[in-house]
Amino acid sequence: MILSILALESAHSIRFLYQHFLSGVTEKSLNVFYYACSYAKVDYSRFMNTTARIALKLIPNSLQTQPVFLCVDDTMVSKFGTKFENVSKLFDHAAHNGSNYLNGHCFVSVMLCVPVWNHDKVSYLSVPLGYRMWQKKESKLELAASMIRQVMPEFHGKEHVIILCDSWYTKQNLVSVIDEYPNLDLIGNARTDSVMYDLEPA
Repeated sequence: MILSILALESAHSIRFLYQHFLSGVTEKSLNVFYYACSYAKVDYSRFMNTTARIALKLIPNSLQTQPVFLCVDDTMVSKFGTKFENVSKLFDHAAHNGSNYLNGHCFVSVMLCVPVWNHDKVSYLSVPLGYRMWQKKESKLELAASMIRQVMPEFHGKEHVIILCDSWYTKQNLVSVIDEYPNLDLIGNARTDSVMYDLEPA
């Protein structure tokens, strides 16, 4: 499954991975992968670390000093029914259904961009590391922060790791993560009402 994510640079669903990659390299059925993900006693959070380690090995020696990027965003997956677990009404400013709301799931994602050579020019290869479904138990900011903390041990040898995000994520719960790692920075849009300073000393 990790190889399929690396090969396709995308992971819309297990069915997608199966149709476009796994079915060509194995005789196992789609249900086998569903079963494995549902019942196998595997710490799936470690998949992010494994994928990050594989992706970092793609960086040639001549580009080892270049920064790597962790892109954070969320996406909506619409559902036509209401019986799905954790399905809810979600605000989507880009919805094309005549309304700004859709019925579905929201996933927070982290993608790793590593530098490679492409026709004698530096190009960044995008590798999705992980997705987490927002279940309202914690905020999307907290989900993103936990995924960043999960993979940061893999970057202890990198001089410069940069989080890229939009204005939704430039808030305390995620921005504070950069203070925990000396090689981590953040680039993102900021809302006009964002507070960019600490409180004055007592």
